[in-house]
Amino acid sequence: MDAFYASVELLRYPQLKGLPLVIGGGRRKADDAIRDVPEGGTLADIPVAAFPRLKDYAGRGVITTATYAARQFGVGSAMGLMKAAKLCPQALILPVDFDEYRRFSRRFKDIVTELAPVMEDRGVDEVYIDFTDVPGGQREGGRALARLIQRSILQATGLTCSIGVAPNKLIAKMASEFDKPNGISVVHEEDLRTRIWPLPARKVNGIGPKADARLEALGLRTVGDIAARERDWLMAHFGKATGAWMHEVSRLIDTGSLSVTTGRS
Repeated sequence: MDAFYASVELLRYPQLKGLPLVIGGGRRKADDAIRDVPEGGTLADIPVAAFPRLKDYAGRGVITTATYAARQFGVGSAMGLMKAAKLCPQALILPVDFDEYRRFSRRFKDIVTELAPVMEDRGVDEVYIDFTDVPGGQREGGRALARLIQRSILQATGLTCSIGVAPNKLIAKMASEFDKPNGISVVHEEDLRTRIWPLPARKVNGIGPKADARLEALGLRTVGDIAARERDWLMAHFGKATGAWMHEVSRLIDTGSLSVTTGRS
C-alpha cells in the first residue's frame, strides 16, 4: 500500500492532501481527533492551521510514515522526528491510530483474497500474491490482474497501492517500489542487468543500514557491484551464510515460496 498510515489519515482529513505530513510520535487518544472540530462540522472541516507542525515537536519519537510531499524533503520512515523537523519544519504531524490502520489493513487483504486466494501476509500494509492459478492471472504478463486488484482496493477503501509483478518474491518486492504511488511494474529475469543491477544495494530486501554501510566501505554501492564479486569473496567478508545469500540475491535467485495463506480466517 502507498504511504499506508498517512493515506488512511488523508481519508479522515482530506484538507491535508498535497501537504507534507508525517505520522509518528505517539499513539492517538480518542479525544485528540475531535477537539478542534468546528461546531456542527466534521473532521474534514478542521482548519489546516489547527494541526500541529513538526517544527514545534519535542521528544524522541520517530516517523512511522510520511506523505510523498514530505518525502521530497528527505523525510522518511524510521527517521527521528527532531531530525525530520530540521529538514521539513513546515510538515504537519499526526499521532498514530493503529486501530484504524488495522481496520483498513483487514479490508484491503479481504479484497485481495477475493480475487487471488493464495496470499502471504507480510504486515499491516504489504502482501505477496500468487497469480499462477488465478483465471486471467497471466494476461499481459500479470498486468491485467494487477490493475483489477488496484481498482478494487481503491473502490472499496479509497486507498492506492503499487504492485510489482515478477517471477519470484525478491524481484516482486523490488519492482513494487519502481513506480510509486499507484504504479504497476512488470519485471522479468532478463531485466536483471538493466533494471535491477543499477539499483542501490539497500534496495534489496534484507540488506539493512549496517550491511549497506559495510558494503559501501568495500566500494559496493549497487546490486550490480555485489553481483560482480565472487561467492568466496563475499563469504570471506560477510561470513559463510550472509556472503552466500548476497551472492544469490544479487543475481535475483529466490527459491522461496509464499508462506501460505489460502484465504483468510
